Amino acid sequence: MKQKTKIFISAIAVVLILVIGFFLIKNEVNKKHSDANKFKEAYESLNDTIRESDGEKYNNVQIDSDNPIKYVDTKEALDVLNEKQAILYIGANWCPWCRNAVPVLFDVAKKYNVDTIYYLELDNEKSNFKIQDGKAVETNHGTETYYELLKKLDSILEEYTLTDEKGKTYKTGEKRIYMPFVVAIKDGEVINSHVGTVDLDKGQTKYDALTEEQRLKLNAIYSDMFVKTFIEPDNTCNDEACE
Repeated sequence: MKQKTKIFISAIAVVLILVIGFFLIKNEVNKKHSDANKFKEAYESLNDTIRESDGEKYNNVQIDSDNPIKYVDTKEALDVLNEKQAILYIGANWCPWCRNAVPVLFDVAKKYNVDTIYYLELDNEKSNFKIQDGKAVETNHGTETYYELLKKLDSILEEYTLTDEKGKTYKTGEKRIYMPFVVAIKDGEVINSHVGTVDLDKGQTKYDALTEEQRLKLNAIYSDMFVKTFIEPDNTCNDEACE
């Protein structure tokens, strides 16, 4: 009788584990689907609209509903940087450079079967400055984890300066994450990064679509990052020598 009771309890435990596992997987799938749709809606919502800051028309983008985006905040981004083998993309839907970069980034992810790109928006977490009385004045202090992120990425970030209408620059005393910023992480270490897209042609603006040649150039940059992150080097030797 005791043996049957043990078997029954064990069977119940197995069923519970399977049920819990099913719901955990289901929740993760739903979250991924939700993030993908959120990203798609955010970027496509600006198609055919005018950017208030300069009156220019946004470049149109079409985002697949099964895109690999997973939203993170600065705390979660730090976890990715410290622990993951991953690609982290820092951007914003209102950034014209980002809107040109994303389709290429997704093409490369599909090519290498990478189903997750961690996505960080900094609009509500970063510091802000303005020029006032001949100096850069902070108007908004960033979150604690934002400054931890700056510290983590310090070696690959540029100094943040403001420029007035006369071309004079003012130091803020901080470094800055310029967008789009794509970071390759392996074994908790940043192994590569890329800021912006590629050089534009004469007369071409950040609102214009990239040419096929420019897309191929950016594709090669991102492909190199994905290969170094996700594909193990071939250390085998041929009949003549080791490379």
